[in-house]
Amino acid sequence: MLTLTIDTSTVSVIALVEEGAEVRTSPDARHHAETLAPLVHELVGDRIPDRIVAGTGPAAFTGLRAGLVTARVLARAWNIPLIGVGSLDILGRSGLDQHSGDGPVVAVGDARRKEVYAQEVTALGADDIEIPWGPDVLAPAALAERYPNATFVGPGAALYADLLPGFDQAIDPLVMVRLAQARLTRVQQGEELDLGTEPQYLRRPDIHGA
Repeated sequence: MLTLTIDTSTVSVIALVEEGAEVRTSPDARHHAETLAPLVHELVGDRIPDRIVAGTGPAAFTGLRAGLVTARVLARAWNIPLIGVGSLDILGRSGLDQHSGDGPVVAVGDARRKEVYAQEVTALGADDIEIPWGPDVLAPAALAERYPNATFVGPGAALYADLLPGFDQAIDPLVMVRLAQARLTRVQQGEELDLGTEPQYLRRPDIHGA
């Protein structure tokens, strides 16, 4: 199955995933609307994917909106399924794949204004996660105090490495597809899960400033 993944929670990251991932990434995090359509055209060409998986944030309003609007328009034009997964879910699952310690794993994104988006994750099978806490917006020092023994994963860990020990992690399209497929399977088995693409905006000013 050929899957197009789109996530604009940081830079624009898109990929076509089948056996592996053919990835395109924008050079910065501030021009999603201008760069996303050319990246999709370059990547997809004349092919029509079987489905789209889109990252739903949390992230800044403008960038996240560009990715989700693009995903919805393409899914409608191609008449293919669209599945949403949280961007912190993606980072967290990647962190769990690499984590070998005993402490908790916390996915962290850059929320700007000297804050981070944060979400604790635990493994649910080999491909999915459970979320004991989050997502929320916190100052890095408050997050470090809450989780003194955690491994922090994502852009926020790189930005505040002195407070949030762990490692940086980019959005991984292969992990996006694993999460989406695991959740589709759970739905087929009778669970009620939200696979929609409602964006996660954790700050009211992000919405009002659009």
